[in-house]
Amino acid sequence: MKDLNWRLLNFSVNYASMNMAIDEAIFRCFDGINTLRLYGWKPSAVSIGKHQKISEEVNLNSLREFNFDCVRRISGGGAVFHDEGELTYSIVTNLRNIKEDRIEGKYYKISEIIFQPLEKLGLTLNYDQIHCPSVFSNGKKISGNAQARNKDIVLQHGTILVKFRPKIMYSVLKAREGRTRESMVESVYQHVTTLTESLKKDMSPGDIADYLIHYLTKTSLPQSYIGELTVQEQQMAEELASNKYESEDWLYKYR
Repeated sequence: MKDLNWRLLNFSVNYASMNMAIDEAIFRCFDGINTLRLYGWKPSAVSIGKHQKISEEVNLNSLREFNFDCVRRISGGGAVFHDEGELTYSIVTNLRNIKEDRIEGKYYKISEIIFQPLEKLGLTLNYDQIHCPSVFSNGKKISGNAQARNKDIVLQHGTILVKFRPKIMYSVLKAREGRTRESMVESVYQHVTTLTESLKKDMSPGDIADYLIHYLTKTSLPQSYIGELTVQEQQMAEELASNKYESEDWLYKYR
């Protein structure tokens, strides 16, 4: 995949509906140009998987108290809390570009585009599955990933935890059945890590995005260029944000 042409969309911060709308617009408008996008969330938000019931996953009262957003993805997977300390990536490409037969292997091949540059910072990474295809640093999860597919076209988006707030996370996410909020918070501290913790260096999502864009354009994706959304993508994203992702019919699709 390194030999392909790549359009890189540099770090931007959007509200949840627009973030998901942009990802879907790029996915639906795919015309052979591979795209990597980096983004953040403002305000913080919960995204739920395509087939999840919001009532089972999200504490809506706490969500309103914090004034956070909630959005349903077009990808599968579980509910995710997207906080201010997270860098999110999305990649849209053709599955025929990925020389790997296993479904999990395709996730990891795509993830490597992002995470191999991060290894150059000193991270020790490995790929495994826990609830979703994930990336681990020193035995702790640092990234989860989800996909949507249309024939051979794939959208993969995933988290890169730069910092986290587990107590806030499990104020808005519901604890699993049989578990308390306190036990879920403790589990996060035991099994999840961040770039700041792993590298012993205080960084922001924007810092990591700048590093990735520089590294990718100069080193690992030599045929890449920094681009923008096309007019068609921008128009579609605005329509999707308004008519789909901000719609209660979509958010409460499964009650």
